[in-house]
Amino acid sequence: MRALIRIYGPPYLKAIYALETIALNSPEVCMMNPVLLHADPITQGVDWLYNYLKGRGKITLERCSRILTKAESLEGQDFVFEWLFEPTQGHIESLIERIDESLSNLGARYTFTIRK
Repeated sequence: MRALIRIYGPPYLKAIYALETIALNSPEVCMMNPVLLHADPITQGVDWLYNYLKGRGKITLERCSRILTKAESLEGQDFVFEWLFEPTQGHIESLIERIDESLSNLGARYTFTIRK
């Protein structure tokens, strides 16, 4: 199951980084966003991704090798969280609360859509 996020208003890049930090601290999800579209671990190397993400959450080289989901999962949105299991309503609500807190501190607005 995926949570698709569309960001409205500045600061766009800071909002992307905030969402990445949420994903890094959530071992049950993978992520993708337009900034990472070119960061295919097979062609860019896991080291590149690790250097990009380190310092913003609980990240290891092993996690970097499996944290990205397919680019197609974005479906034209700005960010996607993809659960590694079927999330409960509690998992979804917890994610929304973390997103609310992170993006409201930046002044960014967003929409949240769940897709199977």
